[in-house]
Amino acid sequence: MEVSTPASEYANPMQSNCPGRHLFELITSRWPLLILWSLKSGTKRFFEIRNEVEGISERVLSEVLKKLCRHGLIDRHVEPSIPPKVSYSLTKSGEGLLAVMEGLTGWIAKELETVERAKARYDARAQA
Repeated sequence: MEVSTPASEYANPMQSNCPGRHLFELITSRWPLLILWSLKSGTKRFFEIRNEVEGISERVLSEVLKKLCRHGLIDRHVEPSIPPKVSYSLTKSGEGLLAVMEGLTGWIAKELETVERAKARYDARAQA
């Protein structure tokens, strides 16, 4: 009989062998959440995402889109035309992650002034 691993151990990114760590690293890196956020309003083409996510290069956008597709957070749709039209949309998992992100952006909006004051105090002490 196979012993199953409890979900709490399976999804503990503090452990180096945790399969969930790869997903954790992906979604906490610089661009993925911004790309997902850009898809919040619906299906978009590559150039639309590029134009919304200021500062991302086309090469990096292409790489991150592939990773998000591989992890099941977005779907890639190809219309058979010449040239092919490629668009991206959120999967159910991607939508679920955005729900979590909305909580985070709400927290940022609520705490931003406090954080900015803390940074100013810290910087003033560091310069003294």
